Amino acid sequence: MAMRRSTALLFFRRMRIPLIVLISAYSIATIGFTLMPGVDDDGNPWRMSVFDAFYVVSYTGSTIGFGEVPYEFTKAQRLWTMVSIYLTVIAWLFSIGSIISLMQDPAFAQAMRGARFRRAVRNYDQPFYLLCGFGDTGRLLATTLSELRHPVVVIDDTPAKIEALSVETFRAPVHGFCMDATLPENLLMAGLQNRWCMGVLAATADDRVNLKIAVTARLLNQRSAVYARADEASVADNMRSFDTAHVVNPAEEFVHRLRLLLTRPHFYRLYQWLRSSPDGDIPDVPQPPKGRWVLCGFGRFGQAVYRMLRELEVEVTVIEENAAIEGLPEGTIAGRGTQAETLKAAGIEDAVGILATTRDDVDNLSILITARELNEDLFCAAVANRWSSGPLFHAAMPHFVGQPGELIAGTIISHIRSPLLSHLFRRLEEVDDEVAAELLERIAPNPDQAQQPEFFTVRLSKKRAPALHWLQKNGFDIEVSLFQRHPTRPGVQVPVEVLMLSRGDDDRLLPDGATRLESGDRLLVACPPALAGRMRGLVESEAAAYQALTGRELHRSWLLNKLIPGAPAPGGQDS
Repeated sequence: MAMRRSTALLFFRRMRIPLIVLISAYSIATIGFTLMPGVDDDGNPWRMSVFDAFYVVSYTGSTIGFGEVPYEFTKAQRLWTMVSIYLTVIAWLFSIGSIISLMQDPAFAQAMRGARFRRAVRNYDQPFYLLCGFGDTGRLLATTLSELRHPVVVIDDTPAKIEALSVETFRAPVHGFCMDATLPENLLMAGLQNRWCMGVLAATADDRVNLKIAVTARLLNQRSAVYARADEASVADNMRSFDTAHVVNPAEEFVHRLRLLLTRPHFYRLYQWLRSSPDGDIPDVPQPPKGRWVLCGFGRFGQAVYRMLRELEVEVTVIEENAAIEGLPEGTIAGRGTQAETLKAAGIEDAVGILATTRDDVDNLSILITARELNEDLFCAAVANRWSSGPLFHAAMPHFVGQPGELIAGTIISHIRSPLLSHLFRRLEEVDDEVAAELLERIAPNPDQAQQPEFFTVRLSKKRAPALHWLQKNGFDIEVSLFQRHPTRPGVQVPVEVLMLSRGDDDRLLPDGATRLESGDRLLVACPPALAGRMRGLVESEAAAYQALTGRELHRSWLLNKLIPGAPAPGGQDS
């Protein structure tokens, strides 16, 4: 309301003099017409009333010109008409010029955009996400959330990024505004305390900015989940201390996926697929190499990769041109890794893998190409620092590539799709890799044509699963196999998998279909996107749940229930 008043005040402040000039011109012209002597049709003296004078000035000042009414003008009245025409036309030209100047004023234009932005946010009547930062990560998050039919409010302090947002096409509403996300009043304006705000995504390239956004969001709206990017471990720990729902460190995520690829290939395929964009493919995994690696670049990513490889007791030779970096391993080769001589000095010809982790994408591509020319059997992995470099790395065909924006966006999106996915991944790390292979086989029997499933987190409670809660209240036993039954076609099974049953601190992977469910259980259910609506109906519709369980339709009439026994009447029980 205050911002709306400030927009109106800005308009009237800038238009004060033009309005005064226009009102004065009309007043002078009107008063002059009342004073000019005239005659009626009979030749009697006559003067205009204020109403008649204002009527004449109105069509004269707007250059419409209806004529001399109600009587033919005298010479004095015609003289004053000419004065009034020039007076009002000049006043109008001055006022219109002032309006055009006001519309071109950056402050007023920003105020008008802000008003439209606030109206758009205020009119949201469905869950939306507040995205701070529209770089590589922010663009991927906005696009993917839109594909999942989630509206997004984007704020960024770079005008060019917001202008670029306005010309992109999204499947769900995406509104952007240029402002500083570190200011709490801006986050509030963007809908932080709106009841439909489901989460805040801090995805800028500045750790301190992301930290302030995360802290502000947690303090001002504890109902909304906060997802944040943190490049530094200390900042990530600080965010977690404020109960940030999910903190993603791109270097740690890169290393985690590379570790899975080297040690647990089946789990890697599942993890990489489910933590990519919804249209991502299941990756192929070559036989992980065993032997010595060459690491080019000892920055943030390089150091994390080096520690991981040493933990796996893998021998690593480092190439780094900046000798001032602290913690360089003994035997580091000085150079950039883009030259054949440097790679040969690092022993590339008898190495099994090459890792390009510098901050320059062109250097990383050059390292891969040069190393492959020297040793065509190398396992190639690289960091693609910029999302725009993706096509180049795709053409270079490394065995493993990690782009920070994709790593962050994929991890956050998977958590948004179902918080239980993170529990599933942690549980899979504790079991044999063959369990991950079985799970992948169930949800993607044909990997070449696999489409990411829809995930549902089902909690057996009155609020989250009213239909299942109603069945339990009416004495029915609910088993895991219920989710594999067609809601409206008894005896027909659908390709739905219950991936995990969480009961207290116990997480059971791939529970047996005969497992009986209890109140409070949480289930991670995966189904094809085409069956998503039916699955929601099974959880929310008493009639659909009853028919899937018993094979009979649910009759709500008291008389039909008497004629067809065994069908309880909803509403008669305490649900």
